[in-house]
Amino acid sequence: MPTQINSKNTPKTYDAGDMVDAYSLAECDMQWMSVAITDIKKRLKDIKKETGHQNIIGFHALENIVDMYQYIAENRLSHYSNETEAYEAEWKADKKAVTL
Repeated sequence: MPTQINSKNTPKTYDAGDMVDAYSLAECDMQWMSVAITDIKKRLKDIKKETGHQNIIGFHALENIVDMYQYIAENRLSHYSNETEAYEAEWKADKKAVTL
């Protein structure tokens, strides 16, 4: 039986540069998420103003949920930013070691 290389079973290798790409993309996505959450908070504030601050109790739960999403987005943004920096440093060190 001939041996064939099955590309689905071939292990893939990734370097720190690949990880920089992945984490910086995630970081960018979280920055966009922060922009979206800020927009939602502004629109909620505008709606409350338009309603004359009547029945704002109904907005309380929604504002709490948006605050929770903002907290999660900020934490993920911080994590992805830290990981990007760490892999960038590793990648630069790897490139420097290769050129020596």
